[in-house]
Amino acid sequence: MGNYDVVILGGGPGGYAAALRAALRGAKVCCVEMGHIGGTCLNVGCIPTKAMLHASEIFHQSNHASAFGLNCSCVGVDGREYMARVAKVVAGLRKGVEGLLKARKVDVLRGKGRLTAPDTISVETDNGSEQVKARSIIIATGSSPARPGFLPWDSPRIMTTNEATTAESLPESVIIIGGGVIGCEFATVYSELGIETTVIEMLDRLVANLDAEASKIIARSLKKRGATVLTGSKIVSVKADDSSVTVETEDGKIIEADYAIAAVGRIPNTEDISAEDIGVEMDGGIIRVDDRCRTNVEGVYAVGDVAETRQYAHLATRMGIVAADNATGNDARDDRTIVPAGVYTHPEVAAVGETEEKGENVRVSAFPLRASGIAHAYGEIDGQVKIVADAETGKILGSLVIGPHATDVIAEIALAMRYGLTVENIAETIHAHPTFAEAVAEASEAWLGLPLHTLR
Repeated sequence: MGNYDVVILGGGPGGYAAALRAALRGAKVCCVEMGHIGGTCLNVGCIPTKAMLHASEIFHQSNHASAFGLNCSCVGVDGREYMARVAKVVAGLRKGVEGLLKARKVDVLRGKGRLTAPDTISVETDNGSEQVKARSIIIATGSSPARPGFLPWDSPRIMTTNEATTAESLPESVIIIGGGVIGCEFATVYSELGIETTVIEMLDRLVANLDAEASKIIARSLKKRGATVLTGSKIVSVKADDSSVTVETEDGKIIEADYAIAAVGRIPNTEDISAEDIGVEMDGGIIRVDDRCRTNVEGVYAVGDVAETRQYAHLATRMGIVAADNATGNDARDDRTIVPAGVYTHPEVAAVGETEEKGENVRVSAFPLRASGIAHAYGEIDGQVKIVADAETGKILGSLVIGPHATDVIAEIALAMRYGLTVENIAETIHAHPTFAEAVAEASEAWLGLPLHTLR
């Protein structure tokens, strides 16, 4: 039996961040992982999809280069080389994280772990069962793609996003079931590559958890790239044979494609870790934690997708840091009220805090990218920065950013919100010109009734 100060169950972005932070705090640390270090994000999620998206954007832009006075185009896509490059990016980053864990003297135990006591994890390894004991345990087992029962999972032509990001090549045509963030990102990839793409969403708009303006722009972008977008569309049957997948919708549409990808959400990995057996309180499949990531069981913490409905790698990382700090005798807390979200479609969409529809006693201002110099230089004017602020004080309560680098630009607003800044504080901050971040200052000036580059 190994004895540690901290043992982390799971080596994804929350788990390995916790392991590294605890080690930096001087703790003796073990990380238990049954798969690849890096979890979903690094291996089959954030990183491979962004590698796919950047490559598809290059392809799309090259085929529209004449708008910039350039005579060039990509005549085709080598699917195997394309996916091989994605795998290479993933492998390199995974090796980097493994190197960090090794350098920080974190022991990595390979196997499936479950809690047998508040201070003990039993791990099934290739060499049999092994027990590890610790003063503190951090649960970071992540989530897995939902596998709806109406899909014929015995067919290799039905994929989750795990298979789509690790495929050896690209499909000739694809049906994406689910028009949320993940579904829209995959639809962007395939449609930009010229692959026949259909998105089927049961709700009346795409990415329904975001601002309606974001839904409209994402749908318009996908259609412009050649994708078919079916919203308010309920699937009644899915059939797969050796050569194709056929989907029938309630309104009688029949769609056939090479493959289908289920992108209908993710399920927290809490069923097989025996957390409830040691008294950990759950809310459905989610572990209840406080602002220090503590469960109700002393010495047991939980982070990431097992402890949050917002399944973001950056949130898991922050929670891992908070949990590790507390597990090593330091005082850290985060109420997790300010968490930016990103959609890496083209254009990108990012949001944080309150939306225009849900805010109370707020005033909203927006700056359109069609009035931005850098947006015109890039040829990317379909977007905006919207700021939601308290109508009386000007304290920033939320924002929507649509356009190139939106997921980078939103960080400024998240920082401002975290420290209670106002739109006036943003407007008085000198922003470099020309940049997309300037649009944040412009939107702030508009909120104050002093817009420079737009008419009131």
